[in-house]
This record gives sequence, structure tokens and C-alpha cells, in this order.
Amino acid sequence: MESQMKVESLMTTALVTVRESDSIATADLEMKLGSLRHIPVVDDKGNLMGLLSARDVLAGLAKGKQRVRVGDCMSRQVITVTPDTPVPTAIDLLLENQFGCLPVMGSDGHLMGIVTETDFLRASRQMLSAEEPRIWEWR
Repeated sequence: MESQMKVESLMTTALVTVRESDSIATADLEMKLGSLRHIPVVDDKGNLMGLLSARDVLAGLAKGKQRVRVGDCMSRQVITVTPDTPVPTAIDLLLENQFGCLPVMGSDGHLMGIVTETDFLRASRQMLSAEEPRIWEWR
């Protein structure tokens, strides 16, 4: 039986993170500089506290750049996966919950990476382009 591809083969480990106490303006700048749509929120020990999306940032900016903190806008109920999670399982979680990303947690409970819908699309493109070209008959 063929083993399934795991999340660890697709996840990004070079993470940009913010803290709950950071201003929403700081998060906005980090996201723009990194061309990011999601950014994990961690504490001083690297524990995942929540997730901030581009939509969360826009809502926070509308309330006020300097006085609004990341902790006021982030999602605290975050579904996570592990590096060993099979890719189809992670994709199902994204589709069922209409998420754009999943934080990847290590067995010690620390944030190891993030896997996004873009990561899955890149992998799909790579697998599809590796297939033999098909000749389509038009009738």
C-alpha cells in the first residue's frame, strides 16, 4: 500500500509571527512585507495563541491603526494539524471549515509551521504537470 503524502512535505517553516500585544498596524506591515494572508499569533515561548487573517487585519485597521491590538482581532479557536497529518486529511479540514491555512504543531505543542491552500495548489500543479500529456479528441 502506498503511503500518503504528509503535511510536513508542504508546510512552510520560515514563519513570520506576531504577538497579541502588537498593534494591528504592525501586523498589517508584516503581512504586506511577506505577501502573507495569514499570520500566527504566538506568546514569548512560541506557543500558538491564535491566527490573524488579512480580513481580521482590515477589520482592525478600520477601528484604528494604533489603538487596536492583534489580540482584539485574531481568531482564538484554531484548528491545527501535525507534520504527520496526511495531506488529504488537511485538505478536507480546509474545505469543510472554509479555512485558508492550518498551523502545524509539533508533538511538544509548539508551532512548527503553516500549510496554506496555496501550498496545496502548488503541489497539485507539480503532480499534474508530471503526468503524461493527454491528447483530447474533440467531437
